Amino acid sequence: MPKKLGVDALDTVMSLFNAVPDVLFWFKDRELRIQRLNRAFADRVKLQNNEIIGKTDADLYFPEMARVFIADDKQVMRTGHPIWRKVELLTNRWGGVEWRSTTKLPVFNNSGEIVGTTGISQPLTESTELLPPEYRAFSHIIEYCRAKLSEGVDVEQMANHTGMSLATLTRRFRKHLQISPGEFLSQLRLSRACQLLGDSPLNVTEIALECGYESPAAFSRAFRRQMQQSPRDYQQSHRGVAN
Repeated sequence: MPKKLGVDALDTVMSLFNAVPDVLFWFKDRELRIQRLNRAFADRVKLQNNEIIGKTDADLYFPEMARVFIADDKQVMRTGHPIWRKVELLTNRWGGVEWRSTTKLPVFNNSGEIVGTTGISQPLTESTELLPPEYRAFSHIIEYCRAKLSEGVDVEQMANHTGMSLATLTRRFRKHLQISPGEFLSQLRLSRACQLLGDSPLNVTEIALECGYESPAAFSRAFRRQMQQSPRDYQQSHRGVAN
C-alpha cells in the first residue's frame, strides 16, 4: 500500500529539487491546484511561491497549453498510471519556446486513494538534432514561424514551407503536440507580445505589427481573449508606465 509522505519528507524533497535550476517540480491536489513547487517552477512563471499556491495551470499558462496539461493530469488521476517522459513544446509569456520532457505520477494517501498528481519537467536538449525523430521537423517549423512572425505568417504558409497539406500538418500537430498549428501560432504571437509589452520601448501599435497581427484592434481582441486584460493594462502592470 502506498504511504503518504509526511511534512518533513516533503520538505526534504522540495529542498532537493530547489537545488536543480532547470527542473520544474510540483505537487497538485485532487482539484489540480498547485500545493507545492520548487524554485525553478516559480522562476519560470515569474511569480512568488505564495502567488502560485492554490492556482491551476489555467491561471498560469496560455489556454491551449493549460488544456493539455490539465488533460494529462486528469488522465493520471483517472487511470492511476504515470505519464513518463512526454515530449512537450512549451511557450511562455516572456518570448521563450523550448522542448521539455515531462513525467507525471499519481499521489496516493494512506488508504491507497489518488489525491493528486506530482511531476517534473526538464529541458529535453539544446540540439534539435538530438530530439526524437518525429519532433525534429517541428523544430524547423518553429524557427521558420519565429523568423516570419512580424510578416504575419499563417498556417497555410507553414504548410507550404514544410511541403505538407493543411490536413497533414494539422494531423501531425495534434498527434504529437495536442494543439493545432493555428493554436501554436496564437501562443507564439502572444508569447512575443507579452515579452515586448514587458521589456521593450515599443508602443502597443508597434508591438501588434511586430508580432504579425493584422491590426492593433485584432491584437487587442486576441490579447483580451487569452489574457483577460488589454495589452495596455498588461504593459502598465509589468512595466509601470503607459505608452
